[in-house]
Amino acid sequence: MKKIALIGLAVMALFSVNAQTVKKASQVAGKKNPHINVFNQALRSGDVNAAAVALNYYISEQGASNTYADTLAMLYMQLGAYPQCYYWANGRLQQNPDDKALMEMKGISLDKMQQPKEAIDVFEKLFKATQNPYHAYKLMELQYGIKRLAECLVTANAAEKLTYKPEMIMTYSVGEQVGRTYLEAGVLNIHGLTLYDLDKKAEAKSYFEKAVALDSNFVLARQNLEAIKLEAAGKSAPVNPATNTPGAPPANKNN
Repeated sequence: MKKIALIGLAVMALFSVNAQTVKKASQVAGKKNPHINVFNQALRSGDVNAAAVALNYYISEQGASNTYADTLAMLYMQLGAYPQCYYWANGRLQQNPDDKALMEMKGISLDKMQQPKEAIDVFEKLFKATQNPYHAYKLMELQYGIKRLAECLVTANAAEKLTYKPEMIMTYSVGEQVGRTYLEAGVLNIHGLTLYDLDKKAEAKSYFEKAVALDSNFVLARQNLEAIKLEAAGKSAPVNPATNTPGAPPANKNN
């Protein structure tokens, strides 16, 4: 059985309030501090590297107890510098332990740093606090990835009760190709994979069917459905989940 391979994460709505706050603060601070002037200029030109360097200088002067440290963590995430993102997000969480955007960045960074168990701990807390479908999906993906199937099934059952909007979409990879589907379809597909691994194949088939019904172009769910039908008909050897581990945090896009 092929499983979803995730390829990146767009910054979600959780970050929007922080970003707006930082923007307003930078407009005030920039009148007095040259490093913030450079930061603003770099953002206007789309130079994320220069923006991160400017904030490092600013924080070295002003200390890490300000929202610019949060912004620096976001910049490092955009750059794919996950150890640095983790450093700043984790440090700020010591002061703001319930900040959801910081928790999300920490969890994503841990996953990218090949620490799925620690990432699961973060996303369990995050999903409990937010009931966000994206967080449910990410938690399921992590739990399934290390075969914590009973836990993944609990998360899947909780995710099934959530409200999904058509604009909630995600990207996935099939070999070197990239596809897009509804987030709910992705959740249903992982639910099906979990049931399959628990030897509940009839139930698994129904979830693959639901995923395909939502999006007939969802290649992974279609492949899973076809494989389980062939297996049931005795036309192929038992199919197994893909051996590749999850490649990245949840490729969640809220366009």
